[in-house]
Amino acid sequence: MKFIRLLKNYSNDSSYLLLDKKKVNCKIGANGIGIKTREGDLVTPKGIFLLEKVFFRADRVKKPKTSLKIKTIQRSDFWCSDPGTVNYNKLLIKKMNYRCEQLYRNDSLYDIVLQTSFNSDPVKKYKGSAIFIHCSEKSKNFTEGCIALEKKELLDLLGKITRSTKLIID
Repeated sequence: MKFIRLLKNYSNDSSYLLLDKKKVNCKIGANGIGIKTREGDLVTPKGIFLLEKVFFRADRVKKPKTSLKIKTIQRSDFWCSDPGTVNYNKLLIKKMNYRCEQLYRNDSLYDIVLQTSFNSDPVKKYKGSAIFIHCSEKSKNFTEGCIALEKKELLDLLGKITRSTKLIID
């Protein structure tokens, strides 16, 4: 079984993923790594997580090579971030009348998205949603709790992981 480990380098306030002895710089939540207490706390959650599914924009990138389940992002795809609904922390195939995040974005952050198992089985209301590994942008120094990698590094990662790979966030 493979593991990906997310570590924080406290000497220079950077973070990196470690896979197969390779360090890859990444961006994490504005409030660092810790115990995620609520939706919107800007914390990247500590824990051990499965890597569940890959979403990608077929109009921007080729279908990634991966052993995980894969889905093309459509204009109608949203992720529910409204803890007051039954669809909290789930993929929606159309916009609903509650808070949700569009996966088909104008920027490149969600050109490739790797869904983690954070708060998915069972889903706990208000605990936090949409903890993804996604693409980074140079203009953003942190995420809202996700892990962001350069697109090339994310594609490389997808080719190396398996369905049994676990993400460890310390």
